Amino acid sequence: MSKYNNKPEDNPTIRIVVAGGDKLDPKMLDFLPPELREMIKKDIAGNGGSGGKTPDKDTEEEIKSTPKSKIKFDFGMTNCNQDLKVLVDKLKASNHTDYGILLYGISGSGKSYFGQYLAQELGMPVIKKRASDLIDKWVGATERNIQEAFAEARKKKAVLIFDEADSFLFDRSYAQREFECASTNELLTQMEDHPYPFIMTTNLKDKIDKASLRRFLFKIKFDYMNEKHVNAGIKTYFGKKFKLTAKQAADFKYLCAGDFKIAKRKMDVLENGAYTNDKIYEYLLAEQKEKDIKTSTPLDV
Repeated sequence: MSKYNNKPEDNPTIRIVVAGGDKLDPKMLDFLPPELREMIKKDIAGNGGSGGKTPDKDTEEEIKSTPKSKIKFDFGMTNCNQDLKVLVDKLKASNHTDYGILLYGISGSGKSYFGQYLAQELGMPVIKKRASDLIDKWVGATERNIQEAFAEARKKKAVLIFDEADSFLFDRSYAQREFECASTNELLTQMEDHPYPFIMTTNLKDKIDKASLRRFLFKIKFDYMNEKHVNAGIKTYFGKKFKLTAKQAADFKYLCAGDFKIAKRKMDVLENGAYTNDKIYEYLLAEQKEKDIKTSTPLDV
């Protein structure tokens, strides 16, 4: 029996030829039986080989030009020591890009997210680095990683964001060995003459080296929401028809934007998105209680 009487899909040799069909010399196909020749041609076309259909140019351009989803930032939910909307508008209109911004304050308040939003509004790409991306156990490696991050930002004309800045910009007065200051020294040097915006975020501003503060043109504190911010958050996450009573709103002293995201997600899962004012209050209160914040009270005399 001829070897070509076997089913092509059962022949391992044929599978190899088909898989590498896009590199096969077309003249070799003339030596194969017609049935097998057509099968290989179809397989080459399906794998994007030379026998395949050329993608429509208009389709390619459409895919390339499809914009990424735009970041939206709710200024009404942020309680800062500076008006962020005014700041963004002024930075967009400014001719200067050589400035640093320190975003500090409570966890989950949207510091890093704001940094990405600002980059978007400035029309600049963003490079984001965490402590784990930069800190290395080998002496000198952390400094090299910092150098490379700033070099990449200069090359791409990008906004550089460092999260957890306290991890590598720690106060040098606490260092016990000279090499422990190296990463802070390198970072301060790179910040000094950097031509594009750099943003550092931290939950622990007190841990940051004091000399570094003058490198930041803007130092913005993110704090817990007050009643106005809480109601703004409810509208953003649950809809305009929902609003807490004054008594309910007064119970919230330690909420931030991240708590709304978690509360809504829980309600979507456990309540199937059936929002009510009381349920929203209940779920947000549960998030606040999870923080277990200790508050001091006057001693009884």
